[in-house]
Amino acid sequence: MILLADVGNSRIKWRVWDGAEYLQCGQAAHGEESWTELADRQWRRLPQPQRVLMVSVVGLATRAGLADWIRQAWSLEAQFVTSSAAACGIRNAYAEPERLGADRWVAMIAARALTGERCYVVDCGTAVTIDALAADGQHLGGVIVPGMRLMREALYRETRQIPPETGEPQLLGHSTRDGVWGGAAYAVASAIDGITERMIAQCGPGLRLLTGGDAEGVLPLLRGPYQWEPELIFTG
Repeated sequence: MILLADVGNSRIKWRVWDGAEYLQCGQAAHGEESWTELADRQWRRLPQPQRVLMVSVVGLATRAGLADWIRQAWSLEAQFVTSSAAACGIRNAYAEPERLGADRWVAMIAARALTGERCYVVDCGTAVTIDALAADGQHLGGVIVPGMRLMREALYRETRQIPPETGEPQLLGHSTRDGVWGGAAYAVASAIDGITERMIAQCGPGLRLLTGGDAEGVLPLLRGPYQWEPELIFTG
């Protein structure tokens, strides 16, 4: 049994995999508690895994804390995925391969396994990443843009008259809070559509895969055809 964990900037998602199917799954947002407190709340009642495999974009101190919790709870050494120059038929476009986010790397590995053809991988989270992958497995490069939450927080932080309130992502907002939520949502959707269309124009047609914690909310706002793959990180 393997515990698979995707540790992002704002949430942690996990699956318990027995080699054939997911036995348990869960996710939680990172709030006031520490990452290790979050791990304790999420994982302390799980059965003993044989391996713990993690994709993490958080800092080294957080990774060390999670690894220590796993070591104390299960006497296991957590394995953290790192990007490399090449793996599983994928060749990294970065001059410094290890600087490519591990979440982007495993998402492309999964996309390659799923499609075997040219594709564009869109991961919607705290940041939105869009990567182009050639049919032969060559990573052609990608972009990183702020996600919806970061856009909203920038407005709250840098303006005096916009309080941090929950709104509805409407195109024609009838309040400031709805205007902020709608603006962020449609800005992300427009960025995804526009960037993938430009990539397709330059690199050629291909399947557009959509994943990430905010993907389900963005999907109805997109104009282009996308295949939603909520388990893409875990597949990789």
